Amino acid sequence: MKLTPGIYRAVTMVALPIASLYLMWRSRKQPAYREFWDERFAWGTYPLRRTDRPRIWIHAVSVGETNAAGPLLKAMLEAWPDCDVLLTHMTPTGREAGEKLVRLAPGRIHQCYLPYDAPYAVEKFFRQTRPTMGIIMETEVWPNVMREAQRRSIPMVLANARESEKSRSQAERAIDVLRPAFASFAAVLAQSAEDEARLKSLGAQHVTVTGSIKFDLVPDASQTAAARDWRAKLARPVILIASTREGEEVRFAKALLERRSLCERAHVFVVPRHPQRFDEARAAFESEGFKVVLRSTLRDPASIPADAEIVLGDSMGEMSFYCALADMTAMGGSFENFGSQNVIEPAMAGSPVVVGPSIFNFDKIIRDGLAHGAMCQAADPAEALARFERWLDVPEEGRQIGEEAKRFAKEYAGATGRMMTILDKLWKNARKLESQMS
Repeated sequence: MKLTPGIYRAVTMVALPIASLYLMWRSRKQPAYREFWDERFAWGTYPLRRTDRPRIWIHAVSVGETNAAGPLLKAMLEAWPDCDVLLTHMTPTGREAGEKLVRLAPGRIHQCYLPYDAPYAVEKFFRQTRPTMGIIMETEVWPNVMREAQRRSIPMVLANARESEKSRSQAERAIDVLRPAFASFAAVLAQSAEDEARLKSLGAQHVTVTGSIKFDLVPDASQTAAARDWRAKLARPVILIASTREGEEVRFAKALLERRSLCERAHVFVVPRHPQRFDEARAAFESEGFKVVLRSTLRDPASIPADAEIVLGDSMGEMSFYCALADMTAMGGSFENFGSQNVIEPAMAGSPVVVGPSIFNFDKIIRDGLAHGAMCQAADPAEALARFERWLDVPEEGRQIGEEAKRFAKEYAGATGRMMTILDKLWKNARKLESQMS
């Protein structure tokens, strides 16, 4: 059966009981999924807008999108001093990351979950929150949300937009539903020319390539200082296996068995991407006989047990610390078919990065990084560890790649300013339109 806009709207209503079962299933490992159901299903009241302030709504589905929204949000608060901000998410970890952004201006920034894309829910969301303009970060395009925004003449922007070939192919299956949604954006600010072409093929108009805002992220200063303090006290280099996804810890544990001497020559930190997988990641290494210590139990470098072989990063919101601490990094999500996690933060910290074969989420950035000699690619975890072993033998080689990574990140900075030039014009027009309609 062909999915049409009308059928989609009906399906979203029927699917709500399934969504509640999904939340309960996710809450087995992450209890925070049991919270704020009133927001997810539009049962309660959303943050009401003050009548004397225009409101910018920013939707950032999870942690990566929320962190990426940071530079843009700071620029908006400065450029539009009278604006009120609503920040929405879809995951508990995204909401937790957003709490740090709320602290930038507690009286002006409000948080809630975006409800599921059912017609009655999104209608209530817009009716109560009354945004002047909306910004969707990166990839999250909901047809009913876009339809309701268009009905209310609220301009919507897809910012820091990316569209992998895999995602584009999946979207093609529901193109009759998604094409009107993509076409309704007032502006699409794409990360690369490749993203631009794929987004246009899905119906997006008014597309401009502005680059990735993630190159404008500023590492947390206190975490960077803490990492410098740790590095000064550690006698061995640090290998970071960052943002690992399902199946990757098992593969790295098995590969590390063949090069166990790395655990004697360096401190090996493993940081899973999602907190609900901390126990699973720990078990993957312990089942191969490795001695694992939890980051949450360590006060300082001196508290690392002498026999510890793996430090498991079981703390959220410390990626700036881990990246600044690392002498070399393997990027998770790229050694299984997840398209890679964010390579930019370790590059900014000057850590040489090794990625695996799966890079579709950051395809253009990684290919450019490889061409610049700012990172390396490995076929599997064993090859990545072999690269680390070489860098331990020839430290200067790793340092040179790390310095090139830092230069590479600086050259790509500036997306925030380019986006704000476009957003400022849309914002002024949106305010005029709102005043005319009131």
